Amino acid sequence: MNTSRRVRIAAWAGALVVLALVSLAYLNPHLMLDLADRLWACF
Repeated sequence: MNTSRRVRIAAWAGALVVLALVSLAYLNPHLMLDLADRLWACF
């Protein structure tokens, strides 16, 4: 396995971990309410 392929696999793994953490954060109702309040405050 060459270095380029390792870097690509590591980048995909990191992106999937970040995506999973963001998805789990949206399960918190307080976060959703806070985001809705911030969005509403823009109008």
